[in-house]
Amino acid sequence: MTSRERIIEALNHREADRVPLDLAGMRSTGIHAMAYRKLKEHMELPDRSVKIFDVFQQLALVEEEVRRRVHSDVVELKRLDGEFNTRIDKWKEYDMFEDGGRYLLPDGFDPVTMPDGSRAIVREGRIVANMPKGGFYFDGKYFPLAGVQDRKAIDEAIHPGLSEREIVFLKDQLRELRSSTDCAVMGTFGGNFLEAGHSYFGYQEFMERMITDRPLVEYFLERLLEKYTIELERYLFEVGGDIDLIQIGDDYGTQENTQISPRVFRSLFKPRLKALCDFIHLKRPGLFIFLHSCGSVYPFIGDFIEAGVQVLNPVQTNAKNMDPVLLKREFGGEIVLWGGGCDTQRLLPFGTLEEIEEDVRRRIDILAPGGGFVFASIHNIQMEIPPEKILRLFDTAYEYGRGVYSDRKR
Repeated sequence: MTSRERIIEALNHREADRVPLDLAGMRSTGIHAMAYRKLKEHMELPDRSVKIFDVFQQLALVEEEVRRRVHSDVVELKRLDGEFNTRIDKWKEYDMFEDGGRYLLPDGFDPVTMPDGSRAIVREGRIVANMPKGGFYFDGKYFPLAGVQDRKAIDEAIHPGLSEREIVFLKDQLRELRSSTDCAVMGTFGGNFLEAGHSYFGYQEFMERMITDRPLVEYFLERLLEKYTIELERYLFEVGGDIDLIQIGDDYGTQENTQISPRVFRSLFKPRLKALCDFIHLKRPGLFIFLHSCGSVYPFIGDFIEAGVQVLNPVQTNAKNMDPVLLKREFGGEIVLWGGGCDTQRLLPFGTLEEIEEDVRRRIDILAPGGGFVFASIHNIQMEIPPEKILRLFDTAYEYGRGVYSDRKR
């Protein structure tokens, strides 16, 4: 069975020859550049350089040799933007971390070192992102709609952005992926609403405006939906026929609760999410819709399903009401659980190899029966995780996942 066939079986809630695995199939199942450098060194690969394709999260571009070593079954069709107006069709060497590694950053990456030692990304004379001295990620610092009072500013800030250059990049990349691997291909789209509000207005201001200035928020969300629909029309026409999933995302949860009430979600966000899903299903009926939403989203999972979402990630099982037994029992037949394979907050950083192996087996026993499960860590593997733990994580999932379905069929 090919990797693509294995993923398709899981998406159709059927048991394959083994549990499918994912490392770096999208921007929340990836690996930090520093951890990836150590992994390549541990594997004694001749080329130890690391391409950082996501400047914001400092995510490594996982190469085919590493993908095969961890038995990952899915690859990402990456967008051209590496964040903050950088472009991943060209690369430049940059001394990103003081660990002796050789890092390549996207074209356009040109941070300014500030007096306090931090690195700032400056666009049009303003700081849009900052990495503190000794830090490992960039934080957004500029919110273009902060304080605006009229709709004209929203119209000027939100406009479709799928360029001809990106279309060429996507099509070339897709041809290469299809010729070099037998993996399922996940197209990254995005299409978020709540997170977009945080990015445009700032977190606190947008949360307040949903209550104090709802008409403006409604207008903002409609302009976003219009933008996404225009972009999706072109995206799905150009590459939608040769990808297997399309990823959208919006973090509706926190560790302890949903970010917004069910009433606000169902009145403001669910209708737009459904419109987005309906458009995708109309244009490409066979394409699976993958939603990334961190945190405690149990109250919304039924709504996600009603909206047309078919895959949920990262299945953050250490958040409130996200027990894997509960999720599998209540939703396992209606939505694919993609993730939930290992707790990256506590167990992966602080557990022993034996504890990681035991936990992986336990989670597979819970989530794998009946299909509808793709093993991945709960969000990205962080910079401090040693290669021995990464390999134990995926080797256990591979070996144990090979037997879990065959044993059930005997």
